[in-house]
Amino acid sequence: MRNTGICLVAIILGTLGLAGCSHESSDWKSASAADTAEAYQQFLQQHPKSANAAQAQARIQQIAEDRDWQGAAAADTRDAYQQFIAQHPDSKWAQEARIRIENFAQAGAAPAAGHAPTASAASAAAANPAPGPTPGARHAHASAGKLASTGERHHFVQLGAFHSKARAESEWKMLSAKYPAELKSLTPHFVPGKSRSGPVYKLRVGVSSESDAKGLCGRLKQHSLICVPVTA
Repeated sequence: MRNTGICLVAIILGTLGLAGCSHESSDWKSASAADTAEAYQQFLQQHPKSANAAQAQARIQQIAEDRDWQGAAAADTRDAYQQFIAQHPDSKWAQEARIRIENFAQAGAAPAAGHAPTASAASAAAANPAPGPTPGARHAHASAGKLASTGERHHFVQLGAFHSKARAESEWKMLSAKYPAELKSLTPHFVPGKSRSGPVYKLRVGVSSESDAKGLCGRLKQHSLICVPVTA
């Protein structure tokens, strides 16, 4: 009889343990599906000793970093990037922020928010690229020779400056797929430059004239994209 009672207690405790695990698993799936800092924080409050606690904390930190980076990129000022680095010195975006800060420094002055050129514009102003290709891919090499011999100027729109060519290429694939009406027919150029932090690759597309560059930039800025007309 006593053994029977012990068995019943063990069964009840086991059932309660399984129910607790099931509840925790359900809560983790809900938090992961929501994928917000608030959802992960609620999970941690309910299950502070969960095996998923470290993953939840890491995700909260990553969400905060991504949010702060988006804010810095939207402001696109040296102060904004410096503040981001101060808050997230080990972030995956920290190197990109340092490059853009150096772009501002190379341009000669930190811009006032809302008035000055973007970091991408500063990069373009600071760089002295060799005569580059024309907008048309079929005539790129021939046009480069013509530019060198005649001094002819060509017009581009710069879409950003990145710490690697692969990152610039990835950005182009994303932008051209997301905004095909504005970009799909254009040819990308990945123009190398240098900064104290290492190489910089400027993503540019060629257009026919200065007015075309300004028009394209105006349309892209309606989508909250960073861009600047460049003559090379």
